[in-house]
Amino acid sequence: MDKWLKLGNTYYRRYHARPVVITLMFLVLFFLMQTGFQNTRDTAVERFAIDTVTVQPAAWLIRQFSGPAPVIAQGHRIVSPGIRLSVLNGCEGFEGIFLIIAAILAFPARLNKKLLGIIAGTGLMYGLNQLRIALLFYTLHYDRSWFNPIHGYIGPTLIIIIGGLFFFYYLSRLNRIDEQRGVV
Repeated sequence: MDKWLKLGNTYYRRYHARPVVITLMFLVLFFLMQTGFQNTRDTAVERFAIDTVTVQPAAWLIRQFSGPAPVIAQGHRIVSPGIRLSVLNGCEGFEGIFLIIAAILAFPARLNKKLLGIIAGTGLMYGLNQLRIALLFYTLHYDRSWFNPIHGYIGPTLIIIIGGLFFFYYLSRLNRIDEQRGVV
């Protein structure tokens, strides 16, 4: 923990950033992204985000491990004999992606480092959500009693924790790069 506090203090001094300003900027950016996406409800954007960007790749991923059982994407559902998993607004994982993007944009760093962090963080959060959807599908297949805890608590909590760890890793990489350049 001391390592992270020291890292944060180093960045605050180096970039003259104040924790309150960074926090407010993070909150505003996250709010704007989340609100913007919520305003796409019942539009082609939402259908594209859920049906095409989320459900189709998740169905493909599940097919890689499901053997001969047919698994198909039907709109916002992943369907297999005896299983219908609906992916609705909020289940597509964009909140986690927005958290990472807002955190990286709010924290002071060079633009190229921010872009690399956003690309890596978005990929990580997207991949984790795809795994979460696959896990939910298999939970419905093997033990439905675990669906609600995994859907509502375990999956989202793990994704946020891993996203936070990624952000701290991103900050430590920024610090290491700056130290190698002699920026103090």
